Amino acid sequence: MAAPTGAGVDRALAALPEAKRELARMLLSARQPVPARPAPRSGAGPVPATALQARLLHGERRQPGAGTGSHAVRLTGRLDHGRLREALTGVLARHEALRTRIDDAPDGTGPLLTVDDAPCLRLTRADLSDHSAQARRDAVRRHLGESAGTPLSLEGGRTSWFRLLTLAPDEHVLVLASHLAVFDGWSSGVFLTDLAAGYLHGPESLAPPELQFTDYAAWQRRWLAAPDGQAELARRRVGSARRRMAAPAPGGFERGHLPVRLGHEPGSALKAGLALGATQGATPFMTLLAALAVVLARRDGRTDTVVGTPSAGRFATPLEGAVGQFTTVVPVEVDLSGKPSFTELLHRTRAAVADALSHQRLPVDELCAGGRQPYSVLFALHNYPAVPFALPGIEVSQLPGPPARHLQLYSPDPARTFACVGLVERDGEIGGTAEFNHRAAAPEDVTALLTGVEDVLRRAVASPAAPGITR
Repeated sequence: MAAPTGAGVDRALAALPEAKRELARMLLSARQPVPARPAPRSGAGPVPATALQARLLHGERRQPGAGTGSHAVRLTGRLDHGRLREALTGVLARHEALRTRIDDAPDGTGPLLTVDDAPCLRLTRADLSDHSAQARRDAVRRHLGESAGTPLSLEGGRTSWFRLLTLAPDEHVLVLASHLAVFDGWSSGVFLTDLAAGYLHGPESLAPPELQFTDYAAWQRRWLAAPDGQAELARRRVGSARRRMAAPAPGGFERGHLPVRLGHEPGSALKAGLALGATQGATPFMTLLAALAVVLARRDGRTDTVVGTPSAGRFATPLEGAVGQFTTVVPVEVDLSGKPSFTELLHRTRAAVADALSHQRLPVDELCAGGRQPYSVLFALHNYPAVPFALPGIEVSQLPGPPARHLQLYSPDPARTFACVGLVERDGEIGGTAEFNHRAAAPEDVTALLTGVEDVLRRAVASPAAPGITR
């Protein structure tokens, strides 16, 4: 009997329970080659959650609030509250990820993403204008801390929560709590850009993006199950098998963090080291990664090292305009054998980073499944695009919030991770936060890594072509 086609397929799919409809579409699509990049999916209905989302869902159930991220901006000027509400609602309507529920499929096949048709704005307002200046500052800090720990409900679709704090008639703070399962660091820039457009031109100006996160999630599952995805995953896993896997800390995982500033001391070699890297075609990230690789290789007594680096995962241009959790981690293997000079090491690191990023379609949870995590240290120099967030008559500035829980996001098993150093370059300075596993390291251990990086750069600047930088 011939398989149904055309209208017959549509009737057969419509007869299936909703939870199985998208799975059937995927199985039918699997008969055709899966494109290397996402495209708008056909039809509607639930789609399988990504492996990272499944992990974050289970983590939220164990520890409510552990997957919440927080962002805040100060708005100085006369704010139209009605326009702001309309703009916020318009942004929620534009992005499916912000209207998504994540829950287990009835047949036990794994979590599904279900998009609600109508946006639901959750906005709490607090008037602090009658407080003293110190009381207002204390209240803002308290609200920022509470926002970062707000338990959200992935199953119920309560994945974002806003607070509008009124400090004075012409001064407000807007705080967004969002779940990491649907909102990554890049998404904050997309969100603010859309919010400004909705406030200026009305929510009707916010057309849906070319690709939604659900398009990406549906494509990723199909691609991983197809021959091309299976082959790429197998190749990378074979490469990982040659490395020593990171062992979990005996005590498990307990989060700690400390602030980081590089190159602020007089005579620091940071700027000179980054300039040296630039002459060799290395970005600041590559130069710092090369120096960190030297420190780790010395510490572990090895001639190679693997560092995990978070990647935005937006390898197709249409994904850049969507809100969602696209982040992955790529293991970068740096070869330090043969007593290279720092100049030679820079060239090796450039090649290693380029190779690693060429595989960022692979989700870290699939790559590191079964305890295959090859890195114990994560390093990132964030380069999210600058957001020209401007409102008429209102000055906008971002407020720093509590440190994000990057270790729990970037590590399939946080107990296997020693530290995550997340930096940002601003106004010639590099700083940020180092998260670490209290069960595997003390603050001074993390500090030693960072001072070691500057020591390596100092030696490199003095003798860039001298062999033996690893000694």
